[in-house]
Amino acid sequence: MKSWRTYSLLVALTAITASCSEVPLSDSRSSLDVEPRHAPSDDDSTFESDLPADDDLDSEDELSSEEYTDDSLDSLESNDNLTDSMDLRTASNDGSMCNGEVISADAVEEMVALTELTDQEDIYTTFDRIDGIAELFETCGDPWGMFPTTYRHITRRIIQAIERQEIEDTEWGRSIVLDFASRYFMNLQAVLTDGDPSYAWRQYYYLADRQDVSRTRAVVVAMVAHLTLDLPYALVAVDSTDDHEDDYFVLGELMIEITPDFIDDLRYYYDTDAEDILNGFFMGDWVDGAFGPDTTITLSYQTIRTKSWNNRWLLEQWWGGWAAESEIYTAFWAIDGVLATLDRAGTI
Repeated sequence: MKSWRTYSLLVALTAITASCSEVPLSDSRSSLDVEPRHAPSDDDSTFESDLPADDDLDSEDELSSEEYTDDSLDSLESNDNLTDSMDLRTASNDGSMCNGEVISADAVEEMVALTELTDQEDIYTTFDRIDGIAELFETCGDPWGMFPTTYRHITRRIIQAIERQEIEDTEWGRSIVLDFASRYFMNLQAVLTDGDPSYAWRQYYYLADRQDVSRTRAVVVAMVAHLTLDLPYALVAVDSTDDHEDDYFVLGELMIEITPDFIDDLRYYYDTDAEDILNGFFMGDWVDGAFGPDTTITLSYQTIRTKSWNNRWLLEQWWGGWAAESEIYTAFWAIDGVLATLDRAGTI
């Protein structure tokens, strides 16, 4: 058990990190509109969840970073750059799953059903939902599907680890799979039904539809959204303790193991060559000189997972929520800023 003094130092360092950037973000970051991909329906009910609010930062807590480029800020301050493909997903039903290279209203209806969870979910139904969502997107080549294409491989491997007892607490493993995935489902349903996804997921769907943004940047943003924002809250929700730390990092290593598999699928379904940056992100295998020191330091999968584990502890303390929220928010936008710089330079 780490000492109180150690965690006090962690909180102090977090506060110092957050205070390094004092320029407030414009309100456009939290109000950026993403067009829904839904068809008119008699049932306008939305996914109800008791998941803790993960993006309720007051305006004074919204932190900026010197990493942001003018390009990334402009993209967040205007909806003028949204592509016409956003509108295509609201087309009327015609029996087809695709409307050009995006999903149709019929596919949206089917996909929303896949995000509606019951109280009978297990790791296998969760995988089936992710797989079904991925297939609907892949059929059309819809870029919103890049994340579930990768998530399918990750979830399958974690299920195998649970079945093979590669971790000690398999019940905890089952719980984290369900809660972690539920946050993806909740945000996907929100964006499909004109709801309110978190700031991190909103940014992914916004970037994925832009013709002037690389798909590699967009899919890495989605991974970072899930790891920095969703993961610490999922860890809290399933009552993770220090006893689960070894299992947590064992599961994390499995993502490194299957990286080549989803790199191949991204190339096949979305013509996205993310090999160099994802090998660097997950395995630390950076192409010498290709990305620069800011990238190799900021885009570290193991560092991000370690921060998420530490933020889990902070979120559990009555006094630690603000520090965790600030760290999560700042980390996400700092990483997005690095990716925007690489994208602008044509590196990814």
